[in-house]
Amino acid sequence: MTFHTHHHEQVAEELYDIFESSFDEIFVTDAHGTVIMVNSACEQYYGLSKSDFVGKHVRELEEQGIFYPSASLQVIESKQALEIVQKTDKSRYLHVRARPIFYKNGKLKSVISYSRDLTDLMELSHQVDKMEQQIEFYKRELVQTQSDITGIIVHSDKMKKVFQFIERVSVVDTTILILGETGVGKSRIARLMHDRSSRKTKPYYEVNCAALPETLIEAELFGYEGGAFTGGLKQGKKGLIEKANCGTLFLDEVGELSLSAQSKLLHVLQEKKVRPIGGTKEIKLDIRIVAATNQPLEEMVKKGTFRRDLYYRLNVIPLYIPPLRERREEIIPLVHHFLTVFNERYNRNVEFSPKVFEAFLKGEWPGNIREIENMVERLVVTSERIVTIRDVPFLQQETYTSAHLSLHQKLEELECRLIQEAYEEFGSSYKVAEELGISQSSAIRKIQKYTRGIE
Repeated sequence: MTFHTHHHEQVAEELYDIFESSFDEIFVTDAHGTVIMVNSACEQYYGLSKSDFVGKHVRELEEQGIFYPSASLQVIESKQALEIVQKTDKSRYLHVRARPIFYKNGKLKSVISYSRDLTDLMELSHQVDKMEQQIEFYKRELVQTQSDITGIIVHSDKMKKVFQFIERVSVVDTTILILGETGVGKSRIARLMHDRSSRKTKPYYEVNCAALPETLIEAELFGYEGGAFTGGLKQGKKGLIEKANCGTLFLDEVGELSLSAQSKLLHVLQEKKVRPIGGTKEIKLDIRIVAATNQPLEEMVKKGTFRRDLYYRLNVIPLYIPPLRERREEIIPLVHHFLTVFNERYNRNVEFSPKVFEAFLKGEWPGNIREIENMVERLVVTSERIVTIRDVPFLQQETYTSAHLSLHQKLEELECRLIQEAYEEFGSSYKVAEELGISQSSAIRKIQKYTRGIE
């Protein structure tokens, strides 16, 4: 029996060690929201001792502005696990995962929350970006285009696999076809492949086949001799294929090429030679072609709008880039990356509230990274210093002036909206009362009424 007791003590001690040494903050409340236990990571995140938490109700901690919003309260309300972004009073952002624990009879027993500090991760990601930019700048004087700011952020398993694949194929000269939706970062990845290849010191050119009219694309790609056609330069012009010789040419939206241009491109790939329009001499090439498309080329082949032989020639090594909604781990770091970039560019100091980060996390983003980049830029340029959920049009709730509601219901919905927005922005009942011109006891009552369990 002594041995058995000793064994239990040893197990309990080991479990406590695991609990204490976790990198994540572990925060446990009972079924009513009173804090039962926290680990030492909690002290680091909030700059408070464990005794400041244990025995307190989470709403009280939320009231004091120590963190906002409370994940535990939302779990108690919904009886379901959830993930949120939380802000602390030290202006740090935490990624919180909270789950309910039930007794065998199905009654709620407790809520366990695991929190990880995103702030350091975001800052680290930003520092790495800055260092890489400096290295690139010293390596070659490069005029940075706007698209160059798109961060390559790799936190998901899917993108780690993509990058392992890139490491393997960058060193060979095989033609690559990058597949993926608009805005997933295909041009950035093509550039990365060039920078990782033995051609990295040689020319790199890219052309968006959808951006040029059909009449110009061939002249742009293949070049032309003087007098080849009306409106051309007298002395002729070198095409991008010739300019990129010994280096890499990236053909974005290759599915947009006309059948005539497809035919000439096939010749370039097969013969490793290019003939300018109106010319008789062929120029020998040592070039790597990387192509990209967001179109279903196989279906275009069946319809006859894309040459089958060119499709096979391009599709030697296909590389699929998953859309952002399939790698949500990257959304928050991306948003933070763009927020930093645009704050620096426009000399602003805009911050996003936790609900805004959540809104980004939950969005579908059909335009992927480019859509997020544009959204963050717009918010930085047009917003006040702190962006709250009401500033984010894609997550606006349904308008509260629904025709079928009574005056009382309309007023209540309006009051609910005002209280939620004020509490999100100011984080304390005292400031909400001040802002809305009501007593603090009234503010506390309304906050409890309207902010319970909102996500």
